[in-house]
Amino acid sequence: MRILKFIVQTQIITMDPGCDFSGIVSGTKGYLQAEFNVSKEWAGCRMAAVFRCLGKEYAQPVKNGRCEIPADALTWDRFSVRLVGQKENYRITTDEIIIQQERR
Repeated sequence: MRILKFIVQTQIITMDPGCDFSGIVSGTKGYLQAEFNVSKEWAGCRMAAVFRCLGKEYAQPVKNGRCEIPADALTWDRFSVRLVGQKENYRITTDEIIIQQERR
C-alpha cells in the first residue's frame, strides 16, 4: 500500500511536501490510498474525496482521514482530487488538485 498525503487548509488542497508523488503508475488497483490532514473548519464533518478521471467522478468516503483511491480514477496519465465535507447545515469543499501518473 502507498499513501498519498494531502493538506487541506480551509478550501485549498495541496500535496504534502513531505510525501513523494513521483513514480505513480496508471492502472493500479487496491494499492493507492489518500490521506487528508484538514484544518479546523472541517472538524465534525463527514467527508468524501472526489476523484476525477476522463470527465467521470468517483466519490469515496473518508474514514479516519483516509480512503482508497478508486481504480477507475487511475486509468489515465493523471487524475484529480477534491474534498467535500458536511455537517448539519454546513457544507465545505476544496478546489481540485491534479496528480500526474506514468502511463503503463
